[in-house]
Amino acid sequence: TEGPVAEAGGVHTAQGSWSALEAKFKPRSELPVYSRQAFRESLFGTGAADPLKSGTELFKNDEVRVWTQDGQVVIASITAKLHLISPAVTEGLLKAVEIAESAYQGLVIWSPDDVFSAGANLESLMPVFMKLGSKGIAPEEKKLQDMMLRLRYAQVPVVAAMRGLALGGGAELAVHCARRVAHVESYVGLVEVGVGLIPGGGGLTYIARRAAEMAAAGNAGADILTFLKDGFLTAATAKVATSAHEARKNGFLLDSDIIVPNKDELLFVATATVKGMAEAGYRPPHKALFPVAGRSGIATIKGQVANMRDGGFVSAHDYHLAAAIADVVCGGEVEAGSLVTEDYLMALERKHFCSLLDNPKTQERIMGMLQTGKPVRN
Repeated sequence: TEGPVAEAGGVHTAQGSWSALEAKFKPRSELPVYSRQAFRESLFGTGAADPLKSGTELFKNDEVRVWTQDGQVVIASITAKLHLISPAVTEGLLKAVEIAESAYQGLVIWSPDDVFSAGANLESLMPVFMKLGSKGIAPEEKKLQDMMLRLRYAQVPVVAAMRGLALGGGAELAVHCARRVAHVESYVGLVEVGVGLIPGGGGLTYIARRAAEMAAAGNAGADILTFLKDGFLTAATAKVATSAHEARKNGFLLDSDIIVPNKDELLFVATATVKGMAEAGYRPPHKALFPVAGRSGIATIKGQVANMRDGGFVSAHDYHLAAAIADVVCGGEVEAGSLVTEDYLMALERKHFCSLLDNPKTQERIMGMLQTGKPVRN
């Protein structure tokens, strides 16, 4: 109750922390390495900066804050619960790209906690679904897909600074950025089958495109299906990578992406990555046609999943979901090797997504998740 600590109101103050050895308050270390950590772990009483109130604010709505630290790189921070992607988040990210293209070097999507994004906000779409059914959801889903493509083809580099959960729509958001900078403890996966749906924000389109790219890079005559199977299984089984290194093996991170061991340096590295890409003359990828596995690929995958269903390893509805995923990643009822666009595959995503919304089994899974937070197996 007496002494300098009591008088200061605690061990940690804005001026520093009490050193029993030296009997005085000492400021926190200012070693050069800490210049990489704009928002270090705060100590109670130190009055650390609030990352959601720092910098210069450029735009804000109910669920996204767009700001800049240095006047060179735009930062978009999703502020919604679990950073779920809703129409408001879509609007905010589109605005962030527009601002970044107008006068900045690029855009970083970053938030200061352990969730990059836990996926799409299904609850926010329920009023539309109750009023208009799945037909009312299709336009909203297209807006989400268009936002993903806007990020991919932005005229400035867009970097996803990933940490913690990046599930469903969060994983789709990350893979459509020009580059990913991921904290080592990042948990990435397409988990939509858990609520009876398929990825509907471009995730399956990404799997199909990457398979085509890998087949082309590995061997001009390589079978696309060889490269497609792992991506299909990742989506069909809702497999979640337990680290950034595993996410790289699963295809959510590329060899060019960066894994950061210190979460407090994530924003610094992501910002530096944007600057480096901009100064190197970044240009977005060209929209290009790419080949798909076609109806023969669909038949092969469905045959394998049918064996699992008949053996009792998956339910009839799980088979139905897997068949829908196979249809999208293989490009639908076309010949193997047919050239398609991202827009074509995203239209297939929307078709199956909306069809599944009308399925009673899917509705059971969605309501179960919204009411209990736990998946329903049916």
